[in-house]
Amino acid sequence: MREFNLNKIRATGTTTGDVYFPQTKLLLPFDGANAATTTSDLSNRNGTVSFNGNASLSTAQSKFGGSSMYFDGTGDYLRVIDTYWNSALSSGDFTMECWARFNVDQYIALMSNRGGSNGFAIVRSNSGASSGQIYLYFRVGTWVYINYYGGTRTTVTENVWYHIAFTRSGDTWRLFLNGTVEDTLTSSSNMTNGSSGSLDIGQAYGSGRMAGWIDDLRITVGVARYTSNFTPPTTAHLTSAGDVNKQVLINSTADGVAIGTGGINQARIAKAWVNFNGTGTIAIRESYNISSLTDRGTGLYTLNYSSSLSSADCSGAGAAVDATGDATERNRVVTLIPNDVSSSYINTFKVPNPSEGADDCEIVTFLIFGN
Repeated sequence: MREFNLNKIRATGTTTGDVYFPQTKLLLPFDGANAATTTSDLSNRNGTVSFNGNASLSTAQSKFGGSSMYFDGTGDYLRVIDTYWNSALSSGDFTMECWARFNVDQYIALMSNRGGSNGFAIVRSNSGASSGQIYLYFRVGTWVYINYYGGTRTTVTENVWYHIAFTRSGDTWRLFLNGTVEDTLTSSSNMTNGSSGSLDIGQAYGSGRMAGWIDDLRITVGVARYTSNFTPPTTAHLTSAGDVNKQVLINSTADGVAIGTGGINQARIAKAWVNFNGTGTIAIRESYNISSLTDRGTGLYTLNYSSSLSSADCSGAGAAVDATGDATERNRVVTLIPNDVSSSYINTFKVPNPSEGADDCEIVTFLIFGN
């Protein structure tokens, strides 16, 4: 029998896509017309971005795409209203990054989720020994600082573009400037986020207004994209997973076959899925292709797609757990409501044991299959 050598297989053609795009939860290229006051979140969450003060897109400066977000430093900021950000970065790996160009030497906040005595902020200082340097502070019981009175502490200058990234990989927290590690912290603590129900760009807790431009802002949840020095992006962030799911690649030692390039998370069959809190103020924990939820009453929810299906004729199934009641009541079945679906949403309800009606549950999960 003739042997088949895996190392003779060669990949042909090209693929265009970001293998971590499913984990990208905020993606703001800030592309648009000069003076525009709207922009789109191109991530799977498809968040709504509100403009405040005189914030607007500007074609005067850009890193990519011909435009960027401009802040005049006197009250401008953007806000993504979404309770997801109250806990999304609390634990686990993540990456927050953007390009920034400052035009005034003042205390500036690039990105923050701060409310009361908790939260985080990536800032540029303008006073004391830290003047002109990028640092980050966040709450883990006490305030913790990265690159503040420690680290490399590179001084940034006005009217120069800088790539700024903050990552967590396991217990290691890093701040990068232009691809070089500025400072590293080791901590197993969870970051206590603010309770404001939003993510702000260009301010921190009503202060530290940005003065200058921000471009190509991205937050990836669940992945530390950078764990050592790297070359900053030379093109705009990709806005889709591309065709990475269609590849069959041989690994480097030619002893097996890998399907796709993004790991098991890329081998997706369902058109959408969601894990959410179904009691009190409902909130998404994690999801794919579900942009938001609507609470329609006890045990009744609408799941809104980020990207519409090509047909409303879909199927779905789910489960829920209720901490109250006896053991037979705790595990519930989540069912699709027939004839109450569209290509952009589905309505579901939970069914407890046969003696009860619909009920809210603490943990609800649902899968959607369709075209």
